[in-house]
Formats: sequence, structure tokens, C-alpha cells
Amino acid sequence: MRTISKHIVKPAEPTWNGLLPLTELDHISVITHSYIVYFYDKPIEHDSFVTSTNKIVNTLKNSLSRVLVPYYPLAGRLSWIGGGRFKLECNALGAELIEVESTMKIADFGDFYSSSDKFYNLLPEIDYCGRPIQGLPLLSVQITRFACGGLSVGLAMSHIVADGASAFRFIKNWARLTRGEPLEVVPLLDRRILLAEDADESSVREEVDDGGSMKFFSQVGLGKVGNNVTPIFKLLTKEKIERLKQVANNSNNDNNGHPYSRFEAITAYCVCKARQLKGEDITTLTIAIDARRRMDPPLPSSYFGNAVIDINVSSTAGEIMSKPLSYACSKIREATTKVNNKLVLELIDFLKSQQSLINHQFFEERGKQYSPPSPSIDHGKVEVISWLNLGCSGVDFGWGFETYMGPPMVHGRDGTFMITPFKLDGSMVVGLFLRNKSNVQFCELL
Repeated sequence: MRTISKHIVKPAEPTWNGLLPLTELDHISVITHSYIVYFYDKPIEHDSFVTSTNKIVNTLKNSLSRVLVPYYPLAGRLSWIGGGRFKLECNALGAELIEVESTMKIADFGDFYSSSDKFYNLLPEIDYCGRPIQGLPLLSVQITRFACGGLSVGLAMSHIVADGASAFRFIKNWARLTRGEPLEVVPLLDRRILLAEDADESSVREEVDDGGSMKFFSQVGLGKVGNNVTPIFKLLTKEKIERLKQVANNSNNDNNGHPYSRFEAITAYCVCKARQLKGEDITTLTIAIDARRRMDPPLPSSYFGNAVIDINVSSTAGEIMSKPLSYACSKIREATTKVNNKLVLELIDFLKSQQSLINHQFFEERGKQYSPPSPSIDHGKVEVISWLNLGCSGVDFGWGFETYMGPPMVHGRDGTFMITPFKLDGSMVVGLFLRNKSNVQFCELL
């Protein structure tokens, strides 16, 4: 790998400067950068888009500068204020764009998903432990040129600033500008509806960084593997997914006329088969729910920020395993339907009352997941992270859709399942982070 150039890309026009309030939901779940890589075969030359490497880099740099005008928070910087909390200063310091040359070929990645640990070098390094957070760009992009003529676009985006739905809407809007098309929708940056009732930005705590953010991220174990496990991967074809849905929907009629979705069917199957637990053991499933449409009034899909909450579904292992797949599906649906405006606002107020949010936070570094040190491991816990409905695939910067899109998966928390679309054919990949023999046994069952 050889770095060709590095650029700081600032908004193409003057943007609003000042302190943009962060909500409590911005401070939970992953609070470092999140990562994604898009692979593209050698672009085909055509009249409307000159596809030499230099032209591609310059075009992406120019369109990034323009898309940062409506998405100006991504050109700002965070500051650490203690207790696992931050503030966002919109100051137009810019995003980072890196051009890298590799001797690898796209063919070297094989099926992509089983070699996602190789994605590590295709992504920008964000050094939380070596630099104060106010010196880190909130968006960093790495364009890697391969020996075969193909390329990858790897992105690192602060999860504090944007959740998955927001991030992928940004990426697609950036691609639209690159193709010479207008934004599909202007982002909504007003976060007041998700601020706690007593939130007052005029009384925000003074900045206390002075190296405090580096100490914080070092103390929580960022960069240390700890109890994390390496994944194995299972490809689910569209046909396999349809069979699981049929089993879930035909085994009982408890779906009240609304068939269980592919997400509900796959997640239920993961819960049923993931752990080799005794019948009386409690198993708990954690899933993330987008609260945008569950607010009153609903948040528009263009809301740019974090609007995701985690919910838990618990049952005994015996009950889950002895009953039809539809039972686990019904438990998942029952829990998700309870997410409403009242529940979200109560969670926000609860989080606001907490002196520290560290127990509600996770960390990631180019496919390596971390969580705060814990004295014990909950062997009954299963966490499902799904990218199925985020609109993450089908990104065309002007030279066609990606060959493959996916997150790096190097090691993660025991009990985590990562579900991502595979190409554009309706299939998907499940990354399994299960300790000991559970990984292999689960793959044989799936």
C-alpha cells in the first residue's frame, strides 16, 4: 500500500458555524467512526464521464466539497466534555480524502465477505488514542487504486454525527452530485425533537479535553482485543431466505395477517440456534430499531443524526427451542411494536439523567469492535445488527454500481450477528461472532 495524496476537503460554499446540539441518542451505541467499503471493477470509459484515476479522484473531491454544504456537520469537529459525552462544533474544518495505491487486485478478495479482514487497509485510520478528538475529521474517505484497474471507496464516518440510515443517505446523495444530478432530498439537521426536555445548550459543560478523550478511549479498551472473537461467515441465498420465511409463516397463524419479514425470520432463527443453552437458561436478543417513523409526529427519513434505540427480547432457551419458529418471530414483533413516541422520549430523559453514558457505548476501529471492560460474559445474549433496510447498496458514482459492498469484520463481541446484503441479487451474508464451537455448529444448522 502506498499513499499517493491526502486532502482536506472543505465545503464549497460558506456554511453555518456554531454549536449544533447533540441528543442523548447521538451518545449511545457506537460512538467512534463506522466503516464501509465499496468495490468497483475497472471503470468503462464513456463520453459523459472520463474514468481515468486522476479524473475520478478529482471528481470525487469536487463533489465531496459540494455535498458538504448541505451536510456541513460532517465538516465540523467534536470536543470531549466528560462522562462519555461530546459537543459538535460546526466550523467547516473539512473532511479528509486519501488516495492510496495497492499492488492487490480485486480478484484477491475472492468472495469478499470471507476475506473482510483484508478491508482493514482499505479504510482510513482514525487514531482516537493518539490524537485529541477535536483533531479528528468526522468523515474520512480512502480511494484505493488496485493493480487490475479497479478501485475501492472506503469511508469512516463518526457514528455520533450520523446513524446508518443517515450515513447511507449521505453516501447516495454524494454519488448523485458526482453523477451531475441534484440531491434526492435535503438533510434535516434540526435535532430539537430528540433533545431531552431540560436540555439547554447555553449551559453545556465547558470543554475538558486537554487529552481527556485519548485517556477515555484508552481506558475503555479501544485497541485491545479482550474477550472479542473472530467471525465466520455464512452466505444465505435468496431461495434459502424465502424458505426460512415460509417456515416462519406456515408454522402458525399468529402473525395476524401480516407475514413475518426476512429480518424477523432470520433473526428468530439466530436466536433459536445460536447458543447451546440449557432449557431453563434465559436468552436475550438485542436488536436496533429506527425510531423515525415511530415518533409523533414522525421524523422524516431525511433526518440526519441518530434515531435508533436498542430493545431486548427475553425468553427461556427451552421455550424458544421447543416451539415453532413463528413463536420467536412473534416475540420479536411484539417487542418492536412497543417502540413508540412515549418510549423513545422516556429513554432520552433517562439517558439525560445519567452522569456517565459509558455503559451504553461501544467502539469500533476498522472492523474491530470493542466494549467497556466487563467482569463477566453473558453467554445467553445475542445481538443482531442488520443493514438490510438501510439502503446501503446500489451506489453509483458515475461508473456503475459496486461489485461488492460491506463492512470490515475482523473481530467483535461474543454473541453478535452482522447481517448485510450480498451484491444486488437478494442474497445476504451473516457474520457470526460466537465463542468456541458455537460458530461452526451454527453454520452447520443455518
